[in-house]
Amino acid sequence: MQFVMKLNFSIPVKHQQKFQYTSHVTKTERINQLNDFIFKSQDVRECKRAEAVKLRLLGISYQEIVNKLGVSIGFIAKSQRQYTARGLDGIKLQYKGSKGYLTPTQKAEIYRWINRSINCNVSALKRYLKDNYNVVFKSKESYYKILRESRVYWRQAKKDKR
Repeated sequence: MQFVMKLNFSIPVKHQQKFQYTSHVTKTERINQLNDFIFKSQDVRECKRAEAVKLRLLGISYQEIVNKLGVSIGFIAKSQRQYTARGLDGIKLQYKGSKGYLTPTQKAEIYRWINRSINCNVSALKRYLKDNYNVVFKSKESYYKILRESRVYWRQAKKDKR
């Protein structure tokens, strides 16, 4: 006597897209999609993720990928898992950066102020931002970036060696 058990289950609509991706796309199509993604992506980390997944699809061993890309086995496995679950969206970085302290309009005003100033330096810019916008950056690099974006060029003075 043989028993046959039928399981009936359905995937909730909000999760169906996750499970449909890899079942409807051939291996060759996935490799081509990954190649296009690598070619178009501007982020090295996303490219490494896509390259790791592509190499695994091609049957390359974990150790060879580790040696070629300089990543860990965990990185490869996680990238592959995310790709299987969400397709190319799983490879894309989730972090998009924090919201800036200054709006584009405020930055334009600051650039005009810098270009009107005779002697604009980091100290003057710090005071101006604190007084007018109540903004104080933790790093000097943020001030340098504003000066670069305003097309003001400068060099730090060299200290005398006496």
